[in-house]
Amino acid sequence: MVWFRPSRYNVVFVHLRYFELYRMKTDRHWLHQQLVAHARHHGIKQTARRFGCSRNTVRKWLRRFQPGKPASLRELSRRPHRCPHRTAASVAGIVVRLRRQTGFGAERLKREFALPCSVGAIKRIVRHHQLVRPRPPKHARKKQLRHIKKTWPVFGQLVADTKYLQDIPAYWPWMMRLRLPRFQYTVREVVSGLCFVGYADELSKSYSTLLAERVSAHLAWHGVDLRQVVWQTDNGSEFQPGRAPQGLPAVVRALGSDHRYIPPKAYTWQSDVETVHRLVEDEFFDRESFRSPQEFWTKVATYWHYFNLARPNRGKEWQTPVQIIRSCARHLDPAIACWHTLDLGHLHDQYLPRYSPRPGGHDVPVHPSIFYFDFRTSTR
Repeated sequence: MVWFRPSRYNVVFVHLRYFELYRMKTDRHWLHQQLVAHARHHGIKQTARRFGCSRNTVRKWLRRFQPGKPASLRELSRRPHRCPHRTAASVAGIVVRLRRQTGFGAERLKREFALPCSVGAIKRIVRHHQLVRPRPPKHARKKQLRHIKKTWPVFGQLVADTKYLQDIPAYWPWMMRLRLPRFQYTVREVVSGLCFVGYADELSKSYSTLLAERVSAHLAWHGVDLRQVVWQTDNGSEFQPGRAPQGLPAVVRALGSDHRYIPPKAYTWQSDVETVHRLVEDEFFDRESFRSPQEFWTKVATYWHYFNLARPNRGKEWQTPVQIIRSCARHLDPAIACWHTLDLGHLHDQYLPRYSPRPGGHDVPVHPSIFYFDFRTSTR
């Protein structure tokens, strides 16, 4: 016969083991109360068996128990009374002063100021004095930035950018079938959110310059002082001046405004106009269908009239661009929000001279591609 050594734990009350409940981070004050109450009625040994703990543990809580004082069964601090390697108060004061002056992290403080304590000690001192500034979440930072932009003057900054339309799956079949525009040129006013839009088939410096000319003329006609306007663009080829002072920067400076580029890879600087590009893709290009180019131009013009005149902006306290202009710039004509969407390709052709070479000569036609397609059509 094999004899098994009996366990000192009560199998029936195994779920009441003291140390298991202690490690589970349960309500330890309640556990101590139950242990003392059981020990006062049933004794130390039986309580140790039932709760699965040592007799010294039961004696400890019986000694600490004071009738009428439930707080006597709370755990006492185990912090040592003396720490030989504790950082001196003078060093802690230096860490606090440098942290408040520079805002550096623990590793940089240790490296640049040769502090006589470890990086972990510096972190502990910074946390103890509540000098750790929590990083606000993204939505909170955006909300703070909105409040800052609200203080800017209306038409103080215009943000220009281009959007590729040929990578929109819902729009691509209509674009190929009806030969619709492939690029959108957008200029947005930062404070009100007013948009000035044009479309073209190419990504060209000529189209961006033409849009800048028309937008500047539109603003000046409705009472905007162009000397107070700053244009902001990315570093795309359609906004570069080239070797000669040409392109959008030269044009807006010639008209009295200023221009600046964003730093390389600073994509968030164009967030105002990029937000519009996402909205127009979600609300227009992903949902509309077209039977002809004329229907496209009618629908896209209607959408941008709706965007500037009737669509409330959640990020601007549910106000439309024209409402913001009326409240913040009462001296301006509200008709400034009535922007007609431009066909930049057709508008650019009007700037070219109408020239028809006489047959039989050596002159090159203005539009060789037109004659090329007419020739192919006639030979079929």
